[in-house]
Amino acid sequence: MTRKNIDMAILEEMREAGDYDRLWRSLPEDWAAGDPFDAEMARVRLMAAEIHGRAGRIDEMEAALSPYLESMDQVPFLVAGRVLLMISVFRNRRSEPAEALRVALQAKAVANGQGDEFTFAEATQAQGQALWSMDRWDEAAAQFQESVIIYGGQARAYRLGVAFLCYGSVLERIGRVEDARESLERAIRMLLKSRDDYSLAVARVNIALALNAMGEYETSLKYLQFAHDAFVQMGHKLYTVITLSNIASALIFMKDYSRAESYLSHAVEVADVQCYTQLASTFEIRGRLHLSRHEWDKSEKALQAAVEIAEQAGSKSQRAEANRTLGRLHLALHNEIEAAAALRDSLDAAEDLQAQLLELEVKALLAQAICASKPVEAASMITEVGAALKQRNLPELKKIWQAASKQLESLGHEHYFIISDSSMPTLAEARISMLKWLWARALYKAKGNAKEAAAQLDVTPTYIRKLTKLIPRDLLRPGRKRAKKT
Repeated sequence: MTRKNIDMAILEEMREAGDYDRLWRSLPEDWAAGDPFDAEMARVRLMAAEIHGRAGRIDEMEAALSPYLESMDQVPFLVAGRVLLMISVFRNRRSEPAEALRVALQAKAVANGQGDEFTFAEATQAQGQALWSMDRWDEAAAQFQESVIIYGGQARAYRLGVAFLCYGSVLERIGRVEDARESLERAIRMLLKSRDDYSLAVARVNIALALNAMGEYETSLKYLQFAHDAFVQMGHKLYTVITLSNIASALIFMKDYSRAESYLSHAVEVADVQCYTQLASTFEIRGRLHLSRHEWDKSEKALQAAVEIAEQAGSKSQRAEANRTLGRLHLALHNEIEAAAALRDSLDAAEDLQAQLLELEVKALLAQAICASKPVEAASMITEVGAALKQRNLPELKKIWQAASKQLESLGHEHYFIISDSSMPTLAEARISMLKWLWARALYKAKGNAKEAAAQLDVTPTYIRKLTKLIPRDLLRPGRKRAKKT
């Protein structure tokens, strides 16, 4: 297609359907030579930039956007919103999420002023993607949810599928894996009707992560293998490394360690400079592989590398996961002090991210690390994790929780009393702490039922409360509010 016979309506229709391969073939051959500040040629240039970005060709994307990156003054107002939208996408792909967020907000403001509802919806999604890259996952989820609503009202089926993909993906990071699975399954059904193999493959990667958490490893592996084949065919190195690493993770869960090692080695071979930040996750998975094989030195070396890469990349989530696994390694080596330090670092990050599953996993591991020295805190964590796991199919997390529970059960009352007595100024305070410990442990055995717990101790909750006068009601009845008198 030459510049003379450009039919923008057809090109926009291809973009709206997600048919980017055909769109690329249909762009005029001389699009780069055209006037970038002509409204029609600007739209063509933006399409070319979008296609380059989707393929991971950031340099080519920058070249297409260069006239607008240097100056927005000459951009026609008619396409200003679209230009700002694509600049936001570019900044996010180049790991500049703060700038991407600023530009996305500008794009929304301009699109709103123009009455351009289509660009406004896409800018809302771009805002969510920038927030996601900044590890502000709860805010990102809110923006993706809004984009789902807007696209649904516009009857844009392909864009709606992409929005469900983004929303489900961030829900998986937050730990709402059941909701994530539902959203991603809807995304996959919609994207199967489009011709966007890239987004479909991304959806398969993210649903695989949710399935791993739910113990459906074989199904996860199938999704990942489909996605890997698609990314290899596209020549997308970053997502090829991501899928190779996640295939290895699924194989570790399935205890197929030799295949997992081959996939991890291949991931490192494929990776280039643009894949550097992803290597934090790759090395964390390698650390888990060596940990499963009891190869302690190799595991520690891989995990230290993962922590360093995550810190250099400024990825709070990757650092949290690496420190989580490093804590598991120290626990296996009975280095409780080192384990607690790594796990507390991971817990702080998980709480900031509001990554619920990671937070619960770290608390279950931390309870094991501090069980002997701080059994009351350990008991509180174990009780919290146990309550969160009710009616949820999370087998790996349940294994960790059960191990922590058994370790806590192995402690004797006398052992705890000695610890308390030596660390408190008066014997009375030590006795009070022991009563708290006995009550918390009885509550754990009784699954939070205060009456049953009191029966185990042959006392009443009221008696314990009056005796100590220091046990708060939420410890006596965790998770249960006192009914108001009418």
